[in-house]
Amino acid sequence: MSEQKTLFISYSWQTKEIADKIASDLSMSLITVIKDNQELGYTNSITDFMKRIRTSDYALLLISDFYLKSKNCLYEVLELIKDDNYWNKVLPIVLEETKIYSALDRLHYIKFWEEKSNELESALTNVKPINSIELFKELKLFQDISFNIDIFIKKVVDSIHLTPTELIEKKYKPIIDKLGLEIDTEPLIKLLDIALIQDLEKREIALDDFIESNKESAYYFSVKGSTARDLRKFEQAIHFYKKGLKIDPNNFAILNNYGQVVEHYSKNYKEAKRLYERAIKSNPHSEIARLNLGVLLRHHFNNPQGAKKQYLKVLEFNPDSYKAHNNISNIYKVVNPDEEQLQKIEFHLKKAIEINPEYIEALINYGNFLKVYRKKINEGNEYYLKVRKLDKEGNLNSLLNVLENSIKG
Repeated sequence: MSEQKTLFISYSWQTKEIADKIASDLSMSLITVIKDNQELGYTNSITDFMKRIRTSDYALLLISDFYLKSKNCLYEVLELIKDDNYWNKVLPIVLEETKIYSALDRLHYIKFWEEKSNELESALTNVKPINSIELFKELKLFQDISFNIDIFIKKVVDSIHLTPTELIEKKYKPIIDKLGLEIDTEPLIKLLDIALIQDLEKREIALDDFIESNKESAYYFSVKGSTARDLRKFEQAIHFYKKGLKIDPNNFAILNNYGQVVEHYSKNYKEAKRLYERAIKSNPHSEIARLNLGVLLRHHFNNPQGAKKQYLKVLEFNPDSYKAHNNISNIYKVVNPDEEQLQKIEFHLKKAIEINPEYIEALINYGNFLKVYRKKINEGNEYYLKVRKLDKEGNLNSLLNVLENSIKG
């Protein structure tokens, strides 16, 4: 079996949805995808972060207007370009609406960072450097970005690059070719194409046609197993996942999906825990595997502190995980919580809703919180009303009727 290549995805959080799709699609192939939070505070774990990007085989930069105006994204770029021949590992993907192709376009970003530098420099005029070390570090960062931004953008413009739409339409072949995987890429491209088929029965037929002329692989069994799972053929799904793990025991996608099946279908919580833990070991920065493990620990192992540890770990590398914020708020819901615990519950629920205003679970939880703990009946009911507007098919009508008629939630 060929050694897996590592691909680091660098992006701004405004393009998280696109980054998530690319990461999800590529993680099913012979590529280890590393996708971290690109809006970390300047001094938060930068050393560890740069160690990951520098030790990765390749770095996919998802370039947008937001990216080019993010100090943290460009800090990473500055660190990356310190390496010799760094461009050999860079895969630039430019969002369609990003304007970088004329001199005036590039001038726009130079002026943006010069203004940032001048504004901060002016504010620091009467401040002693000894009392504002971190602010002067930030000023130096802004100045470095101002100096290098034109060179970086011109490098992107002059290189062969794609838009996200073009990358997906080409079934990621440019990335697979660039990584130089020592495999026959054609079957991998075909499998990725099949995995993107929405009609499950058609996908199943396509998989049967595929295997008639191609060898079995862990990726094949990953797609095969997940297709069976989605068709609610759970025993078949387990069978295919087992076969995939015989080929690649550390396949993250199989381990996580297999864990979900044995948890929800077989009710084998001990085995699900083992599979989630293996998935996390395979990919420590997997949000979904840690969330799955956290829920399992809380509900089936009576281990809220173990669940909390997983949610906090997610928030370390992705502070904008609205599911982790929502889930950790539940950990603080103990009998007779004190004011400090109440503040933590409210902070995490408000944060979850701020990040994703349409996250129904957090909206219901916050409505309940306001009514039960803050005695704000009308404000709590307003959150239930928001849920009604989002619940187009009315699946939650019965629950919402009970909650709205409750005096305390």
